[in-house]
Amino acid sequence: MRILIEIHEGQIVRNLLENDLLALLTGHKAGISVVTSAAGVPSFTSHYEAENISFYNLGLLDGTGLNAWENYEFALGQRLSKHGNHDLRRWLWRLAEPYIARRARRERVFLESQRPDVVVSTHISQTYGRGLVAVANQMGIPTLGNLNSWDNAWKGLKVRPNIVTCWSASNQAELCNLASYPAAQVRVIGAPAFDVYHVPDAQWTRAELCASLGLDPGRPVLLFATLGQFKQQIDETNPLEILLKAIDSGTIPNNAQVVVRLHPWSRETYFKPLLAHAAVTVSRYEHYIPGLTWTPTRAETILAGNLLRHADVVISPGSSMVIEAAIFDTPVVVPVFNEYMPEVFENYFRQTWLNQHFRHIYQNDWACLAKDPGQMTSAINSALADRTWYQVGRQKIRENILGPLDGKATERLASTIFDLIGATR
Repeated sequence: MRILIEIHEGQIVRNLLENDLLALLTGHKAGISVVTSAAGVPSFTSHYEAENISFYNLGLLDGTGLNAWENYEFALGQRLSKHGNHDLRRWLWRLAEPYIARRARRERVFLESQRPDVVVSTHISQTYGRGLVAVANQMGIPTLGNLNSWDNAWKGLKVRPNIVTCWSASNQAELCNLASYPAAQVRVIGAPAFDVYHVPDAQWTRAELCASLGLDPGRPVLLFATLGQFKQQIDETNPLEILLKAIDSGTIPNNAQVVVRLHPWSRETYFKPLLAHAAVTVSRYEHYIPGLTWTPTRAETILAGNLLRHADVVISPGSSMVIEAAIFDTPVVVPVFNEYMPEVFENYFRQTWLNQHFRHIYQNDWACLAKDPGQMTSAINSALADRTWYQVGRQKIRENILGPLDGKATERLASTIFDLIGATR
């Protein structure tokens, strides 16, 4: 039995490999071919090498993105799904897939030499597994794709495997409505990224967290999680500037401490003057693997989880930590303003966030969205005064977005892979 799995991004390493997916697979006597741009990086391969695991770098065609015809097919397909023309959307994909497979010459040669029992694509809203899956589908090899994050269905699928795994029933409905997948081809497994949060040795006390970062456990801890510099003109620093002014003036009381959790895509140089503030402690993902970019380790993920667990309030302009905080029932404030460029910021958030992946949260009022500095400060104080503030919203996020939270999502992914192999034998 041979399983081919492509790993093209550091987040996937954190979500799957750091949760022992390879051990779960090889434990059933499977041979694993890992297709990754880090195949020639000793620090990566030596960490995960084991009997029956091989690493390959194909220089995947799909890293170059979609060409003009593929972009047109993708946009038309999105439109067809949006308007409920699901049979037509599936027909269009079947029409496009042979073209994708013809472009994937290296992938075809590789698959013909390997003849795996299943091909697994780990992030199907990105393009990297596109050629492998298209060729495997043509060859009659079962294919499985993982929806890496809760908002990926909104971004559209660039890869079209036979079976898709996802976080929740809400994700399943989105894949049916936005990508025209039949419900029978979608499996709800939960979020592998959060499995480590439920492991006993990953659950620290507040005192242990504060000792690790040099914080005072007796003072409020505010976690400011940046979003990442996704667009040049979207300045993330203004809400943090307002937060620190409110602490200095006493508007936010009790000498609060701020842990600034920098997204790897944030521009630290923009934050530099604010990070020097006496109330600020900086936390970031620092582990990096060439070819995979930022690659969180298990230890770094455990720290992130305990920050979410013990923060008194999480403040974030739309990062995934807004969702993750609900795992620990931690209050959240989402600032969606910028004093220096209000129109640009409002337009960006409305188009990209509020009408897409934050749509359910925004429309159902599951988290507090602060539209100006006064609202943000008032909301933080409400959360500090009463931890049950917006608790019903956090429960709804857990029920509707996060899916099963039992630490076994990675195990369910492995089981789905084996089930798919067994169904074709």
